[in-house]
Amino acid sequence: MIVYHGTTIEIPHPDVSFSKKYLDFGRGFYLTTYQKQAEK
Repeated sequence: MIVYHGTTIEIPHPDVSFSKKYLDFGRGFYLTTYQKQAEK
């Protein structure tokens, strides 16, 4: 499965401690299967 994140660098070990708990879906590392969505 190929997933995308809104960044231009590879993140081999995501660290959710940097995320904000008041995001749309709470704390986490958000990914999408849609490349265009990640590019936005």
